[in-house]
Amino acid sequence: MPGRAIPLIFASALLGFAGDIAIHAPSGDQTPGVGQSPPAEEADQLLAEGKEIFLERCASCHNERGDKPLKTGVPLNERGLSVEAIAQAVNGRLRDRTENERRAVRLYISSLMQNQDSGKERVPKP
Repeated sequence: MPGRAIPLIFASALLGFAGDIAIHAPSGDQTPGVGQSPPAEEADQLLAEGKEIFLERCASCHNERGDKPLKTGVPLNERGLSVEAIAQAVNGRLRDRTENERRAVRLYISSLMQNQDSGKERVPKP
């Protein structure tokens, strides 16, 4: 029986490894995480939704383009915030919104950071 233990252990390890790959493999319905750009066809819709929510909830302090100086410092669009810093602020301030809505606002704010010198909105490049 000792000769059968090695193939059994090997088979168990192999199945465990294959299962781990399946668990971590991306599926087609997953949305991009923080710092990842959405597919091009989704980007315009997300930017529009993000801008709408930003205007509703954030523009009173930051202006539509994030260019209003604040008592606490420079305008939002001049802060050069990282994707992670934007996500942390948006997730904290928009806790009552869905993850997709927060994602749209993060994308819109990121577009303001990249375009502070130009007057156009763009999706961050992957």
